[in-house]
Amino acid sequence: MAAEGHLSKPFVIGSVAYSLGKKAEESATHEWTVYLRSANPDEDISMYVKHVVFILHPTLSPPTRTIDTAPFEVTERGWGEFDITLQIFFHDSREKPIELNHMLKLYPDTESTTPQHVAKPVVSERYDEFVFNSPSDALRQRLTAEVPASNKGWRHSPHAKYLNDYEVDAPQAALQQIYQQVTAELQNASVRRRDLERVLGDMRGAGDGM
Repeated sequence: MAAEGHLSKPFVIGSVAYSLGKKAEESATHEWTVYLRSANPDEDISMYVKHVVFILHPTLSPPTRTIDTAPFEVTERGWGEFDITLQIFFHDSREKPIELNHMLKLYPDTESTTPQHVAKPVVSERYDEFVFNSPSDALRQRLTAEVPASNKGWRHSPHAKYLNDYEVDAPQAALQQIYQQVTAELQNASVRRRDLERVLGDMRGAGDGM
């Protein structure tokens, strides 16, 4: 809780990408999932998130997906990294939707001559918090409700063993470390994005898509 009358909820947006191996099609080298999840592995984030709109690359069909039940995630196949927009709506029409961006990451940061391990995915995540300044009574009840035993928490995700387990009350030093890691990832993603845009520019003439 940030202050009297204010409530906050830690959350994570991210993606997990699996290489499909040497026999994969050139246009579908990876299977990936982009998601919004609670930082708490047992919390059902749909208690306060009503639905999430995922705006994907325009070459995907359809490029916009609305997910109105947990888990809030989209799974696709492709070969390229790109920026994904998430529009998050809450169970209170007075709360403005929040728009966030996530760079889909398919390849490890480290340069290596060894092919990416098919079974081990590339995970890229960002820890943050929703801050509700003056939530309605109904939304406040949803935000402060005890976390019941449920199969809707990310602990039950098929990707769970690869995801980061963020402590809700993590010390400031740990949060700072997370921030530095995310900053480094974003810088690397920016470089990869520029390279990808150059490749896409060369391929558009040939009519190739993801």
